[in-house]
Amino acid sequence: MKAKITEEEAINWWLEKYHNTNLAKVMESHPEWRDNPPSHAREFYREYEVTQEQHDEWHEWFIALVMKRYRIGRKLAERRTCFDYLNISPSIKNNG
Repeated sequence: MKAKITEEEAINWWLEKYHNTNLAKVMESHPEWRDNPPSHAREFYREYEVTQEQHDEWHEWFIALVMKRYRIGRKLAERRTCFDYLNISPSIKNNG
């Protein structure tokens, strides 16, 4: 049986690597976000932004994970994760 990739797993990867935290710790430090996470999504993604290079590294990791877990090629992995990507990818810092 193929292990499903959860949103939490994908988000925790970039939170742990670039911010030394995870979703559980974020919810502890922001208890108001716990009640209705979707209404605080913008705040969350602004607070935990990454550089373009970090985003690209995370995206490569994510696509490789999808390819490995589901045993599919890169093109299919990218197509099948386009909507997941919108929900779980880190925001990129604006250097302007």
